[in-house]
Amino acid sequence: MKSSIAASLATLAATAIATSNPQQVCCAALAADQHLHSKVLLPDTAAYNAELETYYSANAAQDAWCMVLPVSTVDVQATVKILTKEQCPFGIRAGGHSAWKGSNGIADGVTVDFSYMNTTSYNPDTGIVSIQPGARWGSVYEFIDPYNVTVVGGRTSVVGVGGFTTGGGYSFHSNSRGFACDNVVNWEIVLANGTVVNANASANPDLWKAQKGGSGNLGFVTRIDQQSVDGTQLWGGFTSYNLSETDNVFDAYIDFVENTPENSPDQTIIALYYDNTGFAVRSILTNNQGIANAPAFNGFLALPNISSTLSVGPESEIIPQFSGPTPLGLYANWFTGMATNSFEALTIINNLHAEYVAKIVAAATNSNFSTLIEFQPITNSMVQNSNNRGGNILGLEPIVADGPVLMWLVSLTVDTEENQVIILPIVRDFVAAINQSLQQAGQFVDWVYLNYAWGDQKPYSHYGQANLDTLTTVSHNYDPNGVFQKLHQTGFKFS
Repeated sequence: MKSSIAASLATLAATAIATSNPQQVCCAALAADQHLHSKVLLPDTAAYNAELETYYSANAAQDAWCMVLPVSTVDVQATVKILTKEQCPFGIRAGGHSAWKGSNGIADGVTVDFSYMNTTSYNPDTGIVSIQPGARWGSVYEFIDPYNVTVVGGRTSVVGVGGFTTGGGYSFHSNSRGFACDNVVNWEIVLANGTVVNANASANPDLWKAQKGGSGNLGFVTRIDQQSVDGTQLWGGFTSYNLSETDNVFDAYIDFVENTPENSPDQTIIALYYDNTGFAVRSILTNNQGIANAPAFNGFLALPNISSTLSVGPESEIIPQFSGPTPLGLYANWFTGMATNSFEALTIINNLHAEYVAKIVAAATNSNFSTLIEFQPITNSMVQNSNNRGGNILGLEPIVADGPVLMWLVSLTVDTEENQVIILPIVRDFVAAINQSLQQAGQFVDWVYLNYAWGDQKPYSHYGQANLDTLTTVSHNYDPNGVFQKLHQTGFKFS
């Protein structure tokens, strides 16, 4: 295997000398660098193909010119210097959990894949957990559990740390501590010129704040230092209900959100689901202090249910159930939006879900597909906790000025690309119908969360002009040639 890869690289290098083909020039330059030996994968090799198969969504698994998999910050410095010098288009992949084509892997360029930068460390003296961007949250929780601490991180084990945190990061601790990005006390970032900087409240504070929601627009984040949270116990789980209880579940949700105290350890998500077994409705109730059956959940706990997995345990043991079986190679698609925190908004989306599932079933009779509609609150307490920790650039202050709002996620998973061609346009019509119906009912809220957004949803256009100005200024100061706005061609751009 090593000899065949070496031969491929030698052939590539020789060809690059005699041609101006950008693919060959870029990949040969990367492969020739002393720091990147054996870390560049070429198409049609077993290692390259195996890496493509690790993407959550087949839509995002793009056949790059080549992949570079750094294992250290030094490797990332070498990588960005070559990409900049040779003007190589590139994509950034951390955990690879974004769904849409062009979200992380790139087709016409080099994919910088952080899968091998996946370690976690903990300093008991400072309480700082240091995490590399390619780590998955499951491994983070497992590592820090023996220290009896946790972090404000992902709610499923398989989600990657890098994209989740730099895009915001909604957590089981968000009511009491804000988003994951708000709990970052320091970012280690490799800039476009290869310089390594630390961005925190004292050093490069403008970059520190802009990176809280700035995604991959400002540099390569190579280490995330988060303040730990004492304790590991989490009470939580799924509860499933008969469809006849749907309105009651909606009522319990609205009551919970409207009456949740500030800084509460309690949180809830409710979800509508469809697959080949039919429709379902369920809740995810959690208390991040491990307190079972807190009074805030009385409205849910009073409802008859079909099944429940509610239990208490370390986050490292409770959270894997929320990942569930996550088969790779399927075609996943996510869309998001926002509405008022109202029974009417929930009902509008529920009714449209049933209507459009019927259209999908009629159009793609042989497809094995599923839809998931999740509802979760954004509250003033979350935003206040963000601001108490230095603020971010998500622009949520005016959104929650009049009270909590409802963030919704539409997730479609399809078995084959052929079936996706049929189904995806129907789901896009479904999303458009949601927004149109909410607007007509006076229940629409104009905000889009980057981590859940589809490729054309343009989340930064919803974050407010002041935050866009901040991003533009910080980008100009730290990346004056616009490498991460021009050569970086995956994910969402603010310009």
